Amino acid sequence: MIVIGLETSSSAASIAVAQDHQILAETFLRVDTLYAEQLPGLLKRTLAEANVTIQGVDGFAVSIGPGSYTGLRVGLSLVKGLAFATGKPFAAVPTLDAVAYNLPYCRYPVHVMLDARRGQVYAARYDMTEGRPERTSAFQAAAVEDIISDVHETAVFAGSGAEVYRTQIYESLGDKAHFLPPGVACLHASSIVCMGAHALKQGEHASLYDLEPLYLRRPIFTKQPETHSKRVRNLSGK
Repeated sequence: MIVIGLETSSSAASIAVAQDHQILAETFLRVDTLYAEQLPGLLKRTLAEANVTIQGVDGFAVSIGPGSYTGLRVGLSLVKGLAFATGKPFAAVPTLDAVAYNLPYCRYPVHVMLDARRGQVYAARYDMTEGRPERTSAFQAAAVEDIISDVHETAVFAGSGAEVYRTQIYESLGDKAHFLPPGVACLHASSIVCMGAHALKQGEHASLYDLEPLYLRRPIFTKQPETHSKRVRNLSGK
C-alpha cells in the first residue's frame, strides 16, 4: 500500500510518501503564511523524489489537529480534494497521537504538549507500553499548570509545549519529569503517513464530506483559504 501523508498543523509543513510503512520520501517546508500556494509544489516534489505518481497512490493521511487553524484547514482541503479526484480513501490522524507515536514501548506515561500560545498547550496523556499510542485522557486545551497538576507519577513530556514550558514543568514536578533531547519525537509527516496507513488497512476511512479539523478552541479566521480545485486537477491529471 502506497500512502501520502501531510502534516500542516504548524509553521513547519511536511509531506511523506510511504509504501508498507517504509518511507520513500519526505520533504519539509518552513512556512509562516501562504500554505495554500506552497503545498501543491511540495507535494509534486515529494512524489518525484519517491518516484510515485498520484494515480499510483492507494490512499492519503492528514494531520487533523489540534494546531494552526490555517494550516489544518488548508491541509485537509488539499487531501479531501485529492481523495475526491482520485477516488481513494484518506485517514485523519490527531497531531498529539502522532507525536506519541515516536515513543514506542516507553515505560512511563507520555504527556504530549503542543504549544497553543495564549499561555496554553494542547495536551493528552498516553500509555505506550504496547508499542502504539493508547490515549488515556481526553484532548485538552488548557494552561500548563492545569495539566501538570494532575501528574503524580514519573512521566515523559514531549512536544513543542513541553519544550516551551520545560522550566515550569520541572519546577513543579522535579525529577518526576523526564524530557526528550531537542528534535526527538517531533511532529513530522512520516509519523502521520505511518499511522494513517495503519488506519486505512483497518478500514478506518475519514468522511470526505463531514470531517472538520480538530481545533479544541474556537478558530479565529481572518481570510478564507484559497481553493485547491485547479491544483488538484493538475496533480490528478483530471
